[in-house]
Amino acid sequence: MATSERLKTIDSQINKLQTRKKKLEEKRKNQITTILNRCGANKMSDEVLAGAVLEAVRAFNQNDRRISTWQAEGSKILKPGRGKKRFV
Repeated sequence: MATSERLKTIDSQINKLQTRKKKLEEKRKNQITTILNRCGANKMSDEVLAGAVLEAVRAFNQNDRRISTWQAEGSKILKPGRGKKRFV
């Protein structure tokens, strides 16, 4: 295979991966919005929500014992078939 053909193939693969990355990022944004709506956090002020997220990130980075509790609670919200219920 000629070098130019290899470069075209690699460029094509890169473009496919970039497209896939964008789709996955958009899916993640939609998931976060869904989570905020399901648990009622969308009713909080932006400042309170940002502060809570920062606290969660700090706890996660420090391997805080609360993470396992939050993970268990989060699993309840994300289970299939529970999307119509309100968890607050």
